[in-house]
Amino acid sequence: MNPEPSVASAYHSIGRQFGSNRTAVDVNSRFATAFAETEQNDLANGSDLSTSAAIEEARWRHVVASVFPEIRDREGCFQALHEYFARPSAWRCFDDVAATLQTLRECGRRLAIASNFDDRLHSICDGSPPLTLFEKRYVSSELGYRKPSAKFYQELISDLGVIPERALMVGDGLDNDVLGALGVGMHAVLISREPFGDVTVDSKNPETGSQFPVIHSLTELKGLLK
Repeated sequence: MNPEPSVASAYHSIGRQFGSNRTAVDVNSRFATAFAETEQNDLANGSDLSTSAAIEEARWRHVVASVFPEIRDREGCFQALHEYFARPSAWRCFDDVAATLQTLRECGRRLAIASNFDDRLHSICDGSPPLTLFEKRYVSSELGYRKPSAKFYQELISDLGVIPERALMVGDGLDNDVLGALGVGMHAVLISREPFGDVTVDSKNPETGSQFPVIHSLTELKGLLK
């Protein structure tokens, strides 16, 4: 899924409602920096990537405060943004999602969604027909660990009742999705909707040297699973 309009556009629009005069470009830059800081903080001091609903809410409060330090009603702005991104209408499934998930279901594949988003994922999935095809939803704040923690993936595998070698993770994050899953013995596929320059280099696990597939559309999954 992808926010539509973009995260920067939504932040810019709602920020203006609360008195911000920042440009969309500035908002985009400040958001990227603030979010990266939260991820760096997760990994600092040997963190085990444990999380909770309160920790995830604090993460987004930090982001909003960092993007809009000038806004007086920061709580109001945070609540408006938090509620906005809980709406299914704020998100768009890529065009290849619905048909691919339906095909995989018809082939007898079990489907689960694994996300570092918070419990707002449930309302988004409930309001997005293609995402109702997932049998299970695994949300980091509910499991207690964020990807790429091994504990996140171990909880997922245990709940599904499958051995790692029979599970495939498909994600667009090299560290969070692919390397995290490979680290517990699962299979993994990296989806990049923008073409890679050098697929051979980018599709290698730096720890083991093993290769993993890189695809540019979910429609390629059917061929891989064969």
